[in-house]
Amino acid sequence: MFSIKEHWWRVQRLIEQAVLRNSDPSEEEHVFWRKRLFRNVISYGFIISIVAFVSSVTFGFFAGNTIVQWFNVVFVFALLSIIFNKKIMIHTRKILALFLLYVLAIIYIAVLGSEGPGVLYLIIITIFSAMIFPRPAAYWLVGLNVLICAGFGAVIQYKLFESPLLQSYDLPLWASYSGNLIFVSLISVMLISKVLNGLEQTIKKEANLISRLDASERYFRNTFEANPVPMYVFDVENGKFLHANDAACTKYGYTKEEFLQMNIVDIRPQSESSKLMDLTSMINNRDYSGILIHINKNKEVFPVEIETNTIRFEEREARLVLATDVSERIDYIQKIERQNKDLKEIAWIQSHMVRAPLANIMSLTEFLIKYPGEDTQQTLNFLNDSSQKLNMAIESIVGQAGGSGLTS
Repeated sequence: MFSIKEHWWRVQRLIEQAVLRNSDPSEEEHVFWRKRLFRNVISYGFIISIVAFVSSVTFGFFAGNTIVQWFNVVFVFALLSIIFNKKIMIHTRKILALFLLYVLAIIYIAVLGSEGPGVLYLIIITIFSAMIFPRPAAYWLVGLNVLICAGFGAVIQYKLFESPLLQSYDLPLWASYSGNLIFVSLISVMLISKVLNGLEQTIKKEANLISRLDASERYFRNTFEANPVPMYVFDVENGKFLHANDAACTKYGYTKEEFLQMNIVDIRPQSESSKLMDLTSMINNRDYSGILIHINKNKEVFPVEIETNTIRFEEREARLVLATDVSERIDYIQKIERQNKDLKEIAWIQSHMVRAPLANIMSLTEFLIKYPGEDTQQTLNFLNDSSQKLNMAIESIVGQAGGSGLTS
C-alpha cells in the first residue's frame, strides 16, 4: 500500500516527464535548476490551482457573472495545453504561461475590481517570475505592473468602461492602493532575486568544483592506467584486489577480471609464507616499503620494490601499491659484489703470490750482476723457478679477472 508521500513523488515524476522537454542532468546545473523550479511550481500549483479554479467558478456563479466562469474554463485549458506541450521550447512556454496569467489578472481586476483575486495574482505573478526567470526579467515585470496600475488609473479617471473600480476608487485612492501593490512587488522581487542569485552562484561554484574534481579524477585515473610501472589497489580489510593497471596485468600475466577475483596472497610464493604471517601488520603500516618476492601466473618468481600508501577507493579503506620489478637492479648489484670479491682476491694474490717470486727474481738478478761467475747454474735454476711461480700468479689473476667480467 502506497503512502501519500509515495503517491506525491509519483505525481511529481509524471509532471516532470510531461513538462520538461529535456531533463538531462548533464545540462549545466545553474541553467537546469530553473527548469526544475518551474516543474516544482507546476507540481505544487497544480492541486492549488484546482482549488482556485473551483472557487473562482463558484464565486462567478453566485455573482451572476458568466464571463468569469467561461473565461476560467478557457484559461485553464489554454494554460494546460501550453505547459504540457513538449513541442514548444520550455522558455517559450514560460513566457506564454506568464502572458496568460497577466491576461487573467487584468480581466479579474477589470470585471471583479480589487475585491477579486486579480490584484493578488499580479503579486503572485511577480514572485513566480522572480523564481523562474533571471533577475532583469523580474524587474521588467515590476515595471509592467506599474503600467497595468497606471492603465486602470486612466480607466478610473476617464471612465473608459464600466468596472467595479469606478465605484470603489477615485484616482488618488487608486494611486495609494496600487503604490502599495508596486512596493510589495518590488520588495518581493528584490528579496527573492537576492536569495536565488546567491543560490545560483553556489550552484555554479559547486558545478565548477565538481567539474574540476572530475577532471582531476580523470587525470589521476589516466595516470594510474597509463603508468608503465605495475600498480594495483587492494582492500585493507581482506587483501582483495580492487583495481589494477595494464602494466600490472602484463607483468603478472592476469586479465583485469582475473585480478579482481584474487587476493594479494595469490601473487606471493609459498616460500614467502613466513613473511605472509606479517601480512596484517604490513597492511596496517602506513609507510610500508621494501623488497618482496612476487610470482606471476606462470609461477615465475621475481623481486619487486614496494611503495604503498593508504587511500579511499570506492568508499573503502584501501592501499595503493607501486610494485617495481628490480630483477635487473639486483642482478647488477650481485655482479658488482662478485667483482668486488674478485678484486679483493686479486689484491691478495698480488700482495702474496706475485710479490714473493718477483722479489726472488730481483734478488737473483742482482746476485748474477755482482757475481757473474759463481754458482751460475744453481742461480739460474732458482731464477727459473721464481719466474714460473710469477707466471702462474699472473695467469691466476688474469683468469680471476676474466671470470668476474673485469676485463670485458
